[in-house]
Amino acid sequence: MSEPSPDLLLFTTEGCHLCEVATQLIASVIDLERIYVELVDIAEEVDSDRLIETYGERIPVVQHTASRKEINWPFSAEEFQQWYLSLDEGS
Repeated sequence: MSEPSPDLLLFTTEGCHLCEVATQLIASVIDLERIYVELVDIAEEVDSDRLIETYGERIPVVQHTASRKEINWPFSAEEFQQWYLSLDEGS
């Protein structure tokens, strides 16, 4: 059985303390059993040069896969929740 497509991508990299904080914050806001968040290590992907150029100064960044809308760090739990809820409104 194949893995489901992610609902959200979290661009991160190893040793990123802010990324760990963002991961915990996201988990406190959404149901990770229902919403699939894929961690994308920008330094480990096939297209790492492009990802590092795009996200290297901004991580952690969360991207909604369907709309490609993003929220950049820093964001609070409330800001993340408002951003996430606004995705439905924009559909």
